[in-house]
Amino acid sequence: MKPIVNILIGLVAIVLLGAMMLTNPDYNSAVRPFVTSVKPGESGETRLISGRFENWRSADRIQFSRYGTEITRDTDGIFLVADFVLSGTRESTMLSATWVGASKRRYRATSRIADVPGQIDQLWLQPGMNSKTFAIFELPPDEIEGGSALLSLRLDPPLDGTLLLAPPDSPPAHEAILRLGP
Repeated sequence: MKPIVNILIGLVAIVLLGAMMLTNPDYNSAVRPFVTSVKPGESGETRLISGRFENWRSADRIQFSRYGTEITRDTDGIFLVADFVLSGTRESTMLSATWVGASKRRYRATSRIADVPGQIDQLWLQPGMNSKTFAIFELPPDEIEGGSALLSLRLDPPLDGTLLLAPPDSPPAHEAILRLGP
């Protein structure tokens, strides 16, 4: 009788250890950032950043001036310009912006349009100081409606919180050519 009890205890231990191994989160899940979802028109806050989605507009082309030269960019999709009001909460930091489309695909802010004052990739957020900024995305038209802006720390996003900001309820205003800057 005693050997049967020992075998049963061993089998139960093996089943429990196997169940623990199958339900244990993998490394990617264990270091995933905390995502704070923010509804349209509301403000959200993580440990280092706070902000809200202010406005959005779309365009077929974007025009801006760089060092006195007029530049016009076009895209095979649509440019989406998302406006934010952001601030740091504890220390100075820089952010990166990603658009999470309706299909849940992720689009990084474009780097083809640079040196326009106020872009999010050039902004240092300071604690207690509100900063108006914007991010420009190149997207397929069907990824705009139903999408959200994901703002995360530029240097070490997996180790801190991110803001998932829902856009305004109204559709973005569309222009053929959108002029940025002065």
